[in-house]
Amino acid sequence: MRVRVRRETKFRRRRWLAILLVPLAIIVGVLAVFWSWVDAQARAVVVISSVLDAPVLTPAAEAVSGEPRFADGTVAGNPALIARPGGEGPWPAVFFVNGTVPEGRRLPEARRLAEGFARAGYLVVLPDLPGLMEDRITPETVAETAEVARAVSGRPDAADGEVSMVGISTGATLALLAAQRPDVDDGVSLVAGVAPYSDIRTVLNVATTGAYEMEEDFARHDADPFLSYVVARSVIAALPPGEDRQRLSAEIEATGRENQNPLGGLRERRTGDLGPDAAAVVALLANRDPARFDDLYAGLPDAVKEDLEAFSPLARTGRIRSPVEVATGPEDKYFPASESHNLDAIAPDLRVTVTPAIDHAELEVSPGNAAAFAGFNAFVVRTLREARVEED
Repeated sequence: MRVRVRRETKFRRRRWLAILLVPLAIIVGVLAVFWSWVDAQARAVVVISSVLDAPVLTPAAEAVSGEPRFADGTVAGNPALIARPGGEGPWPAVFFVNGTVPEGRRLPEARRLAEGFARAGYLVVLPDLPGLMEDRITPETVAETAEVARAVSGRPDAADGEVSMVGISTGATLALLAAQRPDVDDGVSLVAGVAPYSDIRTVLNVATTGAYEMEEDFARHDADPFLSYVVARSVIAALPPGEDRQRLSAEIEATGRENQNPLGGLRERRTGDLGPDAAAVVALLANRDPARFDDLYAGLPDAVKEDLEAFSPLARTGRIRSPVEVATGPEDKYFPASESHNLDAIAPDLRVTVTPAIDHAELEVSPGNAAAFAGFNAFVVRTLREARVEED
């Protein structure tokens, strides 16, 4: 009788143990499947807190994350800020491509973002690319972006010989252009960008006329005047070296980057003192009628169009094989949201997040836009997860 009782007791214990272990096993299994997402969300809190610089959240995130190490160096011949996580590498590498800002790598917001990535466990390289600190983009800017991408992926402290390219505004477009190149794309694991443009013709049209072609009609887009300033400097820089380029460059620079009507002087300017190439550039920049844009663009010198299309992803033939994550605002102050969606022509693995939490390079968080912020958070989580997927 005692033997039977002992056996029944043992059986009950095993049954209850099995009942307890089955859900535990399920929980462990679920955690194993979703751990990379949980991990990425934790890292996203660290990165986003560095951007927000929130009084409570940011110090808390800094307290639980490793202290990064900063150094100024040179990457592919370009001055760069290098941020390393605490501990020993190699680490997943991030090439942070900045937009057009005079401060370059010394911009406090850019440094904070680099710090956030480093605290989250990523090696970060933030270079000063040619032209960006002077508010213009040139083919050299594009070429050096590709050179830096190759150099970062080849660093001994970069995990798996790969780099994730993360860019904001024009920097996001430069990242896309680099990833299109066949001599770069093998080393690029991810392209993530906030508010890029995809077609230089659309940007030129918006900057000069406040409209762009959409479905055989024109849609209005009132961009910040600074876009016109950068566009004018970039188009003028595409002219052949000489007196005309020097004169027009000085004129547009004199208007200043804060001018609310940077094209006003060009619209009132006579072109009798200019050669035909420079006169064609002025005619395009002075134009206010979107219906005339195509003809004026066609009238640009071939060399100028070739330079402009060098920094236009949709004008290039290369496709991006790595995943592409893009986030933009529905009413971005520079580029229409359609510029992000149109990237599907060159990026088969594209995901676009449109959220009012973003106004170009600015993140706006408040209790009233919690749903919008959730969309941005999901974008960051996917980016960080993809940037570490090989390591995981």
